[in-house]
Amino acid sequence: MDGGFAYGERDESPLATVEVSTTDSGALLISHTEVDPSIRGQGIARALVMLVVERALSEGRTIVPRCPYAASLLSADRELSSLISRS
Repeated sequence: MDGGFAYGERDESPLATVEVSTTDSGALLISHTEVDPSIRGQGIARALVMLVVERALSEGRTIVPRCPYAASLLSADRELSSLISRS
Protein backbone atom coordinates (compact mmCIF):
# COMPACT_ATOMS: atom_id res chain seq x y z
CA MET A 1 0.00 0.00 0.00
CA ASP A 2 1.46 3.32 -0.97
CA GLY A 3 -1.25 5.37 0.63
CA GLY A 4 -4.64 5.45 2.11
CA PHE A 5 -6.52 7.11 4.86
CA ALA A 6 -7.29 6.17 8.44
CA TYR A 7 -9.60 7.27 11.22
CA GLY A 8 -7.89 7.17 14.60
CA GLU A 9 -4.22 6.55 15.28
CA ARG A 10 -2.87 5.08 12.04
CA ASP A 11 0.39 3.74 13.48
CA GLU A 12 -1.23 2.26 16.55
CA SER A 13 -4.61 0.74 15.84
CA PRO A 14 -6.85 2.85 13.60
CA LEU A 15 -10.58 2.45 14.02
CA ALA A 16 -11.16 2.68 10.28
CA THR A 17 -9.00 2.49 7.16
CA VAL A 18 -9.18 2.58 3.39
CA GLU A 19 -6.21 0.96 1.66
CA VAL A 20 -5.08 2.60 -1.57
CA SER A 21 -2.29 1.80 -3.99
CA THR A 22 -1.41 3.00 -7.48
CA THR A 23 -1.79 0.72 -10.49
CA ASP A 24 0.79 0.57 -13.29
CA SER A 25 -1.49 2.85 -15.32
CA GLY A 26 -1.64 5.42 -12.50
CA ALA A 27 -5.17 4.71 -11.28
CA LEU A 28 -5.89 4.63 -7.55
CA LEU A 29 -6.78 1.10 -6.49
CA ILE A 30 -9.00 0.80 -3.42
CA SER A 31 -8.29 -2.68 -2.12
CA HIS A 32 -9.99 -2.65 1.27
CA THR A 33 -12.16 -0.53 3.53
CA GLU A 34 -12.57 -1.51 7.16
CA VAL A 35 -14.41 0.09 10.08
CA ASP A 36 -14.31 -1.16 13.65
CA PRO A 37 -17.74 -2.46 14.73
CA SER A 38 -17.83 0.04 17.59
CA ILE A 39 -18.14 2.97 15.15
CA ARG A 40 -20.01 1.44 12.20
CA GLY A 41 -23.08 3.20 10.86
CA GLN A 42 -21.65 6.71 11.24
CA GLY A 43 -20.64 7.26 7.62
CA ILE A 44 -16.93 6.86 8.32
CA ALA A 45 -16.29 4.33 5.53
CA ARG A 46 -18.02 6.66 3.07
CA ALA A 47 -15.96 9.60 4.30
CA LEU A 48 -12.73 7.63 3.82
CA VAL A 49 -13.70 6.59 0.27
CA MET A 50 -14.60 10.20 -0.49
CA LEU A 51 -11.06 11.21 0.52
CA VAL A 52 -9.81 8.87 -2.21
CA VAL A 53 -12.31 10.48 -4.61
CA GLU A 54 -10.96 13.93 -3.72
CA ARG A 55 -7.41 12.71 -4.32
CA ALA A 56 -8.38 11.20 -7.69
CA LEU A 57 -10.06 14.43 -8.75
CA SER A 58 -7.19 16.64 -7.65
CA GLU A 59 -4.60 14.43 -9.36
CA GLY A 60 -6.62 13.70 -12.52
CA ARG A 61 -6.74 9.95 -11.86
CA THR A 62 -9.33 7.21 -12.12
CA ILE A 63 -10.22 4.68 -9.41
CA VAL A 64 -10.17 0.88 -9.47
CA PRO A 65 -12.58 -0.13 -6.68
CA ARG A 66 -11.65 -3.73 -5.77
CA CYS A 67 -13.27 -3.27 -2.37
CA PRO A 68 -16.97 -4.23 -2.64
CA TYR A 69 -18.06 -1.30 -0.46
CA ALA A 70 -16.14 1.24 -2.54
CA ALA A 71 -17.38 -0.33 -5.78
CA SER A 72 -20.99 -0.10 -4.60
CA LEU A 73 -20.61 3.48 -3.40
CA LEU A 74 -18.98 4.70 -6.60
CA SER A 75 -21.31 2.77 -8.92
CA ALA A 76 -24.44 4.10 -7.23
CA ASP A 77 -23.68 7.74 -8.07
CA ARG A 78 -23.55 8.96 -11.69
CA GLU A 79 -20.85 11.56 -11.02
CA LEU A 80 -18.70 9.21 -8.91
CA SER A 81 -19.09 6.33 -11.36
CA SER A 82 -17.36 8.43 -14.00
CA LEU A 83 -14.16 8.06 -11.94
CA ILE A 84 -14.17 4.25 -12.17
CA SER A 85 -11.33 3.03 -14.36
CA ARG A 86 -12.63 1.24 -17.44
CA SER A 87 -9.31 -0.38 -18.30
